Amino acid sequence: MINAANFTYGLSDKELIKIIDALYDEILIYDNNYTIVYINQACLRHYSCESDDMIGKSFFDFIHKDWWSPSILPVVYKEKKPYAIKQRTFTGHELLTIAVPIFDEKNQIKYVAMNVRDDLNQIELYNPNYISCKNELNQNLIPLANSREMKITVDMAERLSQIDVTCILTGESGTGKTMLARYIHSLSKRKEQPYISINCASLPQELVESELFGYVKGAFTGANSSGKKGLFEAANGGTLLLDEISELSMSAQAKMLHVLQEQTYIPIGGSVPKKVNVRIIAATNKNLKNLVSIGQFREDLYYRLNIIEIAIPALRNRKVDIPDLIDEFLNNFNNKYNLSKGFTPQVISALVDYDWPGNVRELLHMVERLVVTTDGNQVGVSSLPKNIFGIIEEPSSDVEGMTYQEKMDLYESNLVKEAYMVCGSSRKVAEYLSVSQTKANNLIRKYIKNK
Repeated sequence: MINAANFTYGLSDKELIKIIDALYDEILIYDNNYTIVYINQACLRHYSCESDDMIGKSFFDFIHKDWWSPSILPVVYKEKKPYAIKQRTFTGHELLTIAVPIFDEKNQIKYVAMNVRDDLNQIELYNPNYISCKNELNQNLIPLANSREMKITVDMAERLSQIDVTCILTGESGTGKTMLARYIHSLSKRKEQPYISINCASLPQELVESELFGYVKGAFTGANSSGKKGLFEAANGGTLLLDEISELSMSAQAKMLHVLQEQTYIPIGGSVPKKVNVRIIAATNKNLKNLVSIGQFREDLYYRLNIIEIAIPALRNRKVDIPDLIDEFLNNFNNKYNLSKGFTPQVISALVDYDWPGNVRELLHMVERLVVTTDGNQVGVSSLPKNIFGIIEEPSSDVEGMTYQEKMDLYESNLVKEAYMVCGSSRKVAEYLSVSQTKANNLIRKYIKNK
């Protein structure tokens, strides 16, 4: 009898992976702890990101940056059965995801395998209530502003929403720039038109211009035979958020300036200008004026974008907002996962005292992790990670007798371990330490993954 285990007609593992990699549909596999263990190259089409940049990362690294929304993974983990759901990515793709749990011999989930397709014509939605829950989660974050600093920011955003002008949102990573942009769009006259958000740092430099401006049939080798619609065309009539705009190449910056000035652009390989009516909101966690002074950002584009700037304060500078943010996150995640978790006063106090280098995103991530991973309905301080209390475990070795290089390596090791404990991914570690993601990956492999 032929069984599935040997029914490969001599295919090697390498050949099988090559075939799966070439499939049109995205194939995504998680382990039992929210970690991506495999994704094929269809992810490049859906998220403009290579598979190597996603494998090994946590589900939470992507969901809190709204790479796709909503997500079905927590529901599959909880209910242990297959589901299908419609999703939308930050690049504007609409997806149908079918998620199937795979069990071990003890009937526990070992993997969740997902088949993701981007042709959704006439496919019935699985659960509109779950989607509305996710939408409410996103929409209810901005009005929570009891601090004077955040009230000023929200008031400025509300006034700006009624004026169709280009603006820049500034603030540290995780302060809520993308959500503030969505809030501005939701109050504007364009609210019934498309809202598209693109993280410029997540796109390979060679794909930025094709994503933004699209291309015509036969524009280059490997191009889609029918051409491709760019994000400017997809957002026509609505709002386009360019997050981390400092990461745009100088070539893309020049095209961006032309679009802002002329309201027209030419797709890659094309010759006929296209008219576009899009409101541009830019966002950055870097000082663009400093980048202008060192020649890394165009001065004319900076002044064209920076008609109005809204600065979002860091969470550590508006701690009065933290208890209400915790309550809102807790209520939403309890509803989302059908739970009734609560935090003790000691937990609330500890979370308020913490400085939150990852800002609101880190707090959101922390609340969800505590809701999902803590046993019982009451979350106590024992469930909090040590870094919340400023505790970094000291190395057992004695520093006396160490060489200068050994001491420097020890200091670097502690620094990287602390950053990884707070951030949990190489992308966030890179932001936390102000280094490149390549450097962060090398440090993590040196001091954490290889230990």
